[in-house]
Amino acid sequence: MPVYTYTTLDDPSSIGANTFANDINSTGQIVGDYRNNSGTHGFLYSGGNYTPVDDPSATTLTVAYGINDAGQVVGQFLTNSGTHGFLLSGGTYTTLDDPAATRATIAQGINDAGQIVGYYGD
Repeated sequence: MPVYTYTTLDDPSSIGANTFANDINSTGQIVGDYRNNSGTHGFLYSGGNYTPVDDPSATTLTVAYGINDAGQVVGQFLTNSGTHGFLLSGGTYTTLDDPAATRATIAQGINDAGQIVGYYGD
């Protein structure tokens, strides 16, 4: 019978039980989000350390949903103009807005070839 190991993740910037893990890559890096008084923030957990993942254009929300083996992260962020997807690669944030979207674009996953999946609202 397999033996499983459980690790509790509590981003030190969160308030209460508000840390959510959303994806893990083959090197053990984890992305997710946490909540505190200033909103919802993304994080990268790697080597025992938490690194914020907050799109610089975000007002109150960034959520990291996916990470590939190259460490590229995708997710969503909120601005006064709506909900947008993002790609974080090499320290650079790129906004992802589907041309058909009138309400939102959400990037939910990225594979090792850099292909991104998600959805949009119209």
